[in-house]
Amino acid sequence: AIFTAYEPGSVFKPITMAAALDLGLVSPTTTFVDPCKRVFGPFTIYNALRKCYETVTMTQVLQNSINTGVVWLSEKIGPERFKTYVDKFGFGQKTGIGLGVEVAGVLPTLAAKYTANAAYASFGQSLTATPLQLAVAYGAIANKGVLMKPMIVKERYSATGELISVEQPHMVDRIMSERASKVLTGMLVATLDNYKKTARLEHYFVAGKTGTAQIATRGGYLIDGPTNHTLAGFGPSDDPRVVLVVKYGEILSSSSYRWAESTTGPVFKDIMKFVFDYYHIPSQR
Repeated sequence: AIFTAYEPGSVFKPITMAAALDLGLVSPTTTFVDPCKRVFGPFTIYNALRKCYETVTMTQVLQNSINTGVVWLSEKIGPERFKTYVDKFGFGQKTGIGLGVEVAGVLPTLAAKYTANAAYASFGQSLTATPLQLAVAYGAIANKGVLMKPMIVKERYSATGELISVEQPHMVDRIMSERASKVLTGMLVATLDNYKKTARLEHYFVAGKTGTAQIATRGGYLIDGPTNHTLAGFGPSDDPRVVLVVKYGEILSSSSYRWAESTTGPVFKDIMKFVFDYYHIPSQR
């Protein structure tokens, strides 16, 4: 969770959407006409399974995880502003959780001001992050746009049981407006509800997004190679109590569990249900 950085894939798309919403460039109902692919010099970006979605809203871009849609967003944002938001969300830097082996992840392509770099980064490829960084970023969305420093220790006691100190919550920065965070939360609730068979909770509204990410090799990305699966989310949506990141590494292409929804979804659902029961959170629906 803290020292294995990886390319997270589409679970990163809400970060791109957050920037566009915060800048007032789009709303959930803003429409986008899918060109089916985008060409940047020798590189071509397709949607998963090379699908084409015609005219869709921004909410549907997240629901259907449309690569070309977030590439379009990254272009509206611009490479410099996009990198600023990625930095504000805490990527490419240590969270400061207080464990010595934490790594920062890298944002190599965002250092160069070239449109294709932001295009790949917009859907979570060509940059690396740790699961903890994803949890902190989604926590900022849940926390009305305020990013907090994560803590591993809450209280310190002496050998005789005397309380020595209590760690206080530490605000890092407001990284998006409260309104933008609430709008994005609603879009992520609609997105998680799409995973009806695996991750959707029957009695609660929970926000979340999956990512099925290709793994880079020396020769590029292998189309039929193993993939990393992630689901990040938080809930209940109206008063979040927990942020959860579930990750599976290197799922084989021959597996029947091809998409992150199939592997991470049931685990995400079971843990969320346990937490809500533990805190006696009333049913929402």
